Amino acid sequence: MSRSTAVFFVALAFAGSFRLKAEATRVAWARGFRLQAEGQQPIFRSGVELVRFDLRVTDADGRPVTDLRPDEVQIVEDGKVRPLLLFQHIQEPAGAYADAAMRAVSAEVTTNRGTPRGHLYMLIFDQQHIAAGNEQIARRAAEAFIRTRVRPSDRIAVFGVPGPGPQIGFTADRTRAIAALSKVHGTLERNVKSPAGEMSIQEAYEIASGNERLATEVIGRLSSNLNADVGTAASFTMGGTADRGALRASDDPAAAQRIIQENARFVVAQADSTSRQFLQRMSDLIAQYRDIEGRKTVVLFSEGFHDQNVTRELEQVAAAASESYAVFVAMDLQRRAGDAGQLELPSTDRGMEIQSRLQPLSALAAETDGTLIIDAASHVEAALGRLADQSQDYYLVGFTPSDGATSSRGSYRRVNVRVTRPGARVSARTGYAVPPAVAASDRRRAIDAAIGAPFVQQALRVDYTTYVLRNDDNGRPRVILTLNANLPVRDSQHDAADIVFVVRDTRDGHVAASGTGTMPLPERPDPGAITGTSRYRVQFEVPPGSYLMRAIVREPGGLIGSGDRRLDVRSVTGPDVTTSDLVLGSAEGALPVRAEAYVSDGLGGLIEAYGRSPEQLAGLSVTASLIPARSDQAAITAQADLAETQQTGTGVTRRARFALPLTSIAPGSYVARVRVRAAGEDVADLSRQVEIHAGSAPAPTAAQNDLLRFTSRDVLASDIVRRLQTGSRQSTAPASGHVQRGLELFASDRFAEAAGELQQALKLDQTSAGTAFVLGWAWHGAGDERQAIGAWRAAAAIDPTLVPAHLALADAYLKISQPALAQQALRAGLSALPGAVELQVRLAQIEKR
Repeated sequence: MSRSTAVFFVALAFAGSFRLKAEATRVAWARGFRLQAEGQQPIFRSGVELVRFDLRVTDADGRPVTDLRPDEVQIVEDGKVRPLLLFQHIQEPAGAYADAAMRAVSAEVTTNRGTPRGHLYMLIFDQQHIAAGNEQIARRAAEAFIRTRVRPSDRIAVFGVPGPGPQIGFTADRTRAIAALSKVHGTLERNVKSPAGEMSIQEAYEIASGNERLATEVIGRLSSNLNADVGTAASFTMGGTADRGALRASDDPAAAQRIIQENARFVVAQADSTSRQFLQRMSDLIAQYRDIEGRKTVVLFSEGFHDQNVTRELEQVAAAASESYAVFVAMDLQRRAGDAGQLELPSTDRGMEIQSRLQPLSALAAETDGTLIIDAASHVEAALGRLADQSQDYYLVGFTPSDGATSSRGSYRRVNVRVTRPGARVSARTGYAVPPAVAASDRRRAIDAAIGAPFVQQALRVDYTTYVLRNDDNGRPRVILTLNANLPVRDSQHDAADIVFVVRDTRDGHVAASGTGTMPLPERPDPGAITGTSRYRVQFEVPPGSYLMRAIVREPGGLIGSGDRRLDVRSVTGPDVTTSDLVLGSAEGALPVRAEAYVSDGLGGLIEAYGRSPEQLAGLSVTASLIPARSDQAAITAQADLAETQQTGTGVTRRARFALPLTSIAPGSYVARVRVRAAGEDVADLSRQVEIHAGSAPAPTAAQNDLLRFTSRDVLASDIVRRLQTGSRQSTAPASGHVQRGLELFASDRFAEAAGELQQALKLDQTSAGTAFVLGWAWHGAGDERQAIGAWRAAAAIDPTLVPAHLALADAYLKISQPALAQQALRAGLSALPGAVELQVRLAQIEKR
């Protein structure tokens, strides 16, 4: 048994079911990054915090560079280049999105690499900084954009900040998004009332910053206003109510300056409060979508505001945008012509106001690698139209934050992004901020967000496929999900990644099946890589029908990968002969995601045929052939060997195994095709892709071949042991205390002492298959293979449906060069569980040797 296969079967629950149980995983955050001594090759370790940047790289002509290498990208912070642990190229699909999406979800192997995704548009209306009436311009343009330029593959969100206003999250329902636009309103007033009288916000900022000339001009204007307080203070203190104009003429100029400055500061404080409130709410809004991957275009409609006193809040928005891959496209809605009802400012002052209000919009665009559309009110529809034409080709890179960033979480850290390829130009945001430490609730929130995300997540590579067989007990279709994920390497604090799958009926969207669990993190990276590959399998049942499935993997540091698959499940119980899916043997192990075979080893496979009576399967014939990709001519053909028909709970089953010699086959991509006939009629035409390699399968490494390389965590993480632990805690039987002490010693790798305690527990309770199973691993860890075999034999005898015990026993026999006994152990398991595909494939692999 290979190391990865051993880890999987140790972690498996009871044979034939291996259903996932929901379990909480404590997510601790730690810096696990280190460099290997040899060649300083980085290793991506679990739990490490990653900062992810989206980069656009173009050539001298502005065309996207599609073949950039990781070594051509540098992230420089405080003069030091940060090591890259993540590098992905996100490409726009070639051809129509609908065709690319259908190919992706219908492929034999589902992968999130190259999966098409549309644009993510977030329309935000700064309702406090849009004058009443000006919002109509933005609403009409937004409606035209949604109606004519947003594609079915895109998702649109509409928000009015602050409320009340539209609050529509990402949706494909364009009608709903358009209807929400009617709720947008503008409340900006450029002129405000103060105790000293009416002044513009621009005047208030200028006076508060010490512009005495403007203060004098405003005093003069207010002095002619009988409702103003400037110049009336003397009359109130003197108790007089005589000629106010005459009294104004005798006012102390210094006092008037003081009064007007105090009022200007009051107006500025109110305006800053409004701006601060808007920025804080927008920051929170954007941060809500950090768990949804993909570059998000935030279209901000605003007339701008003054930014002298809200620098920190602007940085918080930029930090939230960095976490959420948000790019700001700021639409300047200021009208260059004077507004009716507003104070007439000199042209120079009006120009200063426009520039002052543009400054924060420009900063947000620059910080996020976005765009500022100046005077958008005059051409907003055309500006929005250009957004839809932008390329979605970009790179996603990840690096570890600096010590300074992690010690001051939330503070904005500026970086410099470089591309070393000659002639290439890079566009990127200017910095990042490390978010607060993750809490347990964040894990659940992130998974929920991934389930409902508009597109698949691509931070982790996820590949999976499915096999449909029949449950011999009830006759229902049994779907086996087998999944590979590229994951960071485990460390002392993190040893498992979360996995979730959801299966929805395509007719009405209801959930037909779901599950949650964990998969072990790899112990070491793959050759030449910084991550390793982990494998996972699970079984569930659904009625015949058409489904859409999403599988999600989340590693302890927060990175997520997911993939969507169309799952068509045919009936396997009926009046006619039906079959299972084709199962190929592979160098990877049982039920592979992608089958691989080697010329010197040959290719094996099996199918199951189902019927209601033995007579239906009496005339069964199964022909297997190997066809080169892009060809219709078979390279080799053979008849499958048919086993005896077996009676099952709902009918009969007959298995067919085949072995194709490959010595005359050239390495390359092929399709294994199996044709099934019964009573002279075609029953099924099954196929599965396979990659043929030259030579023989690589010999297992010492670590893979040596069962002593197991870890106690692998065993303790299995459902078998979890149930054993729970039962021992709840029981008062004498054996329970020995079980608990034995498991504690086992967790500390004190295997000989653990074996003694578990041996005593098994003497007191000889009906516990779980105790015998762990006892086998304890003896194995202590180096006593004879005792280990005895314990696993006991576990299989107590519970013949315990697939992991049969598999461990078979590999123990192989370790001592007893293949006949290994086959006997597997056949014993198959007699109790004829439908256990893992045992069937393992037996076929041993018989080929």
